[in-house]
Amino acid sequence: MNLMQLLTFILLVALVIWTVETFIAMPLRQRKAAARLATGAGTPPGDALQELLEEPPLSKLMANIVMAALAGQLVIVLMLRQDIDIALWLVLATIVTGIFWGVYELVIRRFRVAVVKAVGGQEALAEGQEISQPALVEYSASFFPVLAVVLVLRSFLYEPFTIPSGSMLPTLHVGDYILVNKYAYGLRLPVLGTEIVPVGKPERGDVMVFKYPENPKQNFIKRVVAVPGDVVRIEGGKVFVNGQALSRAAVEFPGAESWERYHRETSGKVEHLVRQEEGREGSSPQGEWQVPADSYFMLGDNRDNSRDSRYWGFVPDHFIVGKASMIWMHKEPGLHLPSFGRNGKVQ
Repeated sequence: MNLMQLLTFILLVALVIWTVETFIAMPLRQRKAAARLATGAGTPPGDALQELLEEPPLSKLMANIVMAALAGQLVIVLMLRQDIDIALWLVLATIVTGIFWGVYELVIRRFRVAVVKAVGGQEALAEGQEISQPALVEYSASFFPVLAVVLVLRSFLYEPFTIPSGSMLPTLHVGDYILVNKYAYGLRLPVLGTEIVPVGKPERGDVMVFKYPENPKQNFIKRVVAVPGDVVRIEGGKVFVNGQALSRAAVEFPGAESWERYHRETSGKVEHLVRQEEGREGSSPQGEWQVPADSYFMLGDNRDNSRDSRYWGFVPDHFIVGKASMIWMHKEPGLHLPSFGRNGKVQ
């Protein structure tokens, strides 16, 4: 068990204990305290009323452990750059915070107020004393609206991505920040990727973000070269779709090395630049592929430095994330200020 798994285990255990303590044990104890207060037996009235108003120590402790475990996980993700399914965690966080906040406000808080009033605690409430809100419920009330808005925007409208590698050079550079249109290929359920409202389908030439078939936690970005039913053949660095070679013309590229070759290629209705390296045209896998139903064949624009469908096969429809629409910022790796000279539509 690694540190991330240990923190996850601690987080889950603390959440279970906090839930039982807050939603089951606390109301039962407070009902007993109210009964003692009503009969005048046992605990002094002031202490019994205070017990009704305050959050139990165990609940506070578990809330602190939960927040510490979450902070530890965040540090690990940022420092070790571990791959996580952001969509899954966002959905879970939204559901959990919504349930905690909703159940407490609709059930537990009303019960606590009724108990306090039933034993004559109206004066305490009138004097400004409040029934304390458990810490995790307070956090949930603060975060839930924000998480819900982010989830809707990210799942159904636009999602930001950063380009981590040069596999799409010269179209996209390392450090480009792009917006991905999440509705261009239909509205899809977060995490599952199931299409619920058909809008459109990927077309040849589109630059598409998708879940990497060999590791769905990781997102990839490549260009759609072939759609369901197409036959793709790659030979000597040239791409043929349904027996027709993709139209291409050599172009001069500013700052290009002597061994670099750039072409203006037409895929579908899209013209774009392709980068190749002299002498490496046949180093990548060659062959012929029949694209199955509900799948897509993807290639990087940096043809000799891209791990794409030539290596790992096709992208199934339910792995689609969205269509790359625009570059909105660029930042070189390291301590560099962002720039906006590359802003524009992704071709």
